[in-house]
Amino acid sequence: MQVFYHDTAKVTEAAIGREVKRLDNYRQYITEVINNDDDSVPEYSLAVFKDENMLAEAARLKKKFSRISHLIVVGIGGSSLGIEAIDAALDSVDRKVQLHVLDTISSFRIQKLLKDLRKVRARDVAVCIISKSGNTTETLANASVLLESLRNKMGKGIYSQSIFIGNPDTSFLKEAKDIGAETIEMPEIVGGRYSVFTAVGIIPLTLLGHDIEEILAGFEDSSDSSFEEISAENAARIYLHAKKGDKICNFFGFDVRLQKLGFWYRQLFAESIGKPTTKDGKVLKFGMLPVVTTPVELHSVAQLYFSKFPDVYTDIVLLEEPDSGINVPDFFSFIPKLSKHSMDEILLGIYKGVESAYQESNLPYRSTILEDESLPYSIGQFMGMRMRETMYVAELMNVNAFDQPNVELYKKHTKRILNI
Repeated sequence: MQVFYHDTAKVTEAAIGREVKRLDNYRQYITEVINNDDDSVPEYSLAVFKDENMLAEAARLKKKFSRISHLIVVGIGGSSLGIEAIDAALDSVDRKVQLHVLDTISSFRIQKLLKDLRKVRARDVAVCIISKSGNTTETLANASVLLESLRNKMGKGIYSQSIFIGNPDTSFLKEAKDIGAETIEMPEIVGGRYSVFTAVGIIPLTLLGHDIEEILAGFEDSSDSSFEEISAENAARIYLHAKKGDKICNFFGFDVRLQKLGFWYRQLFAESIGKPTTKDGKVLKFGMLPVVTTPVELHSVAQLYFSKFPDVYTDIVLLEEPDSGINVPDFFSFIPKLSKHSMDEILLGIYKGVESAYQESNLPYRSTILEDESLPYSIGQFMGMRMRETMYVAELMNVNAFDQPNVELYKKHTKRILNI
């Protein structure tokens, strides 16, 4: 992994150093949580990947569902975004298991999914229903419609093809056991947005055929001292940009496969730092709104950014991979030099052009290059660093990184309106 920075004068190396120093105690605390496998605190999300029972369950289910060609994940927010992020980043043209996700309520999407599966046998499908609380309205509605429809088509055998993942001792898991579905408990202490390296992410990603060992090796190495130091410095940098007035954090995934990684990071960042008050009750007077763009947006919102629209900090992420060998043919005679390049060379040229434009315009950004030696390793490492970095930003802002009290407001009113 390579990381580059272009800061404006308002964020200096000296200021970054001072904020990193303020993190000393919290950094030591997290190290102790990981070393002691302390499952009593929410930072356990950085250590849970070592849970041997979880890994054994993943291996067992991989064997049981070895013949599937479709995995349906029913879940929303932290119950689906991490899975989608890793699956999309590691996508290949010859994948064996197709991922389908039902997150928010959409009659159209569920009708289309059922139509797409009309010729599929029960043994070729696994259904993974994820709800940390066990009472997520969107998830329960989607799961009810899906399982009822599949049961009518395939019979009750679809229940044994289903996996329910949630907090222990919930009615959600109890009813799953009653119908003969697989049930997996997740650590209650770990919040949804930090749960991708619990059973929530590991079980589905295993069934999708991804290299879990490499992903977890990268995640584990994100705690190594050199990468932990980068996480601390990045947190200080983001905190200072926010405090100095940058109000938008633009996750620029420089490959369409990274868009869902941006969606995962957007939730992680927004729910962790988007608080009205600090831990000691003071009104929080600054913060950042995370947004997600890809190279497609160079032809839509880039004009706004390059015009020096104020208060935007850009977070560029690039995949470095072997050349695909897809070369541009000599098709258009009026631009013969284009055919001297491969598709990958052109994308890299656009990336370098964007960096040059940011530098010439003196716009702040950081650029992270995920190297190609092992992409699963790099993705695991990147996500581990971003989880830790987000905890550090919240610590510097003196906010609780692990709650989301304001989200409950819409849930309360929804249940009141629907009388559920």
